Amino acid sequence: MKKAGSISHPCLCVALLFCLFPLLPAETLTYQEVEGTATVIHSLTIHPTPSGFLVELSSSRPGGGAVRQTFQTAPDLSTLAWTFSDPERQMELSARRQGEVVTLSGSFRGRPVAKEFKTGGLPWNQLFQMGLENFALATAGSMKFCSIGTQRPGEMKMGKFTVTRENEEKILLGGKEIAAVRLRVSLSGLLSIFWHSDYWYRKSDGCFLRYRGKNRPGGPVAVSELVAEKVDESK
Repeated sequence: MKKAGSISHPCLCVALLFCLFPLLPAETLTYQEVEGTATVIHSLTIHPTPSGFLVELSSSRPGGGAVRQTFQTAPDLSTLAWTFSDPERQMELSARRQGEVVTLSGSFRGRPVAKEFKTGGLPWNQLFQMGLENFALATAGSMKFCSIGTQRPGEMKMGKFTVTRENEEKILLGGKEIAAVRLRVSLSGLLSIFWHSDYWYRKSDGCFLRYRGKNRPGGPVAVSELVAEKVDESK
C-alpha cells in the first residue's frame, strides 16, 4: 500500500499519457467519510480506456448495504455515462449524454424514471472528486458544470454548479503535510447561499484528497479523506 504523495495519478496530462502509455494500470483510491456518528468507506477504482476512463465507485454504509456507481468519462474527465444502484432506497438509475442532452432512465421505489436534461453547453460532471482534478491543476479562476442529484432536494434533477479555485494550502493527511489546492463548489447563481462544499486536491498531480461540507440540508458536516491508494500493475 502506497501512502499519499507517493504515486503519479493517471489523470494528469491525459492526452500525452494516452500517446505514450496506452495501457496504464488501474488505480484504487480508498476514502473514509465521517458524517456525524456514521462512517462510510468509498472505494474508487479508475481504469484507463482508449476513449477516456471507466470508474467504479462502491460506498459501504454502516450496518451493511452499499451504493454502487460506474462512470464512463472522456479524456478530459467529463462524464459520458453513469449508473447508480442503491438497493436500500430501491433506486436504480442509468444516464447517458448524447450531444447536449443527458437522458436518465431506471426506477425509484418501484416507479419508472424517464427524464431528459439539457446541459446548455456545460460539461456534465457526475463525480466531483475525479471530474475536477484537471481544473485543480489549471490556473482558471472558476468554471460551471452540471450534475444530477441523488439526494433531496436535488434528487433526480439536473443542477448547475460553479467551482472556484481558492487557495494553495498545506494540509495534514495520514500524518504527512501535503501541498494541496482547495476548490469551492457551490450551486450556481443565487442558489449558492443554500449549498457549498470544499474539496482539496494534491498539488503535485491533482489527486482528490479531502472533502468537507454538508451532504444534505440540516445534516451534520461531513468530512471525507483519502486513506489509501494502490496501483494494480497486473491490469
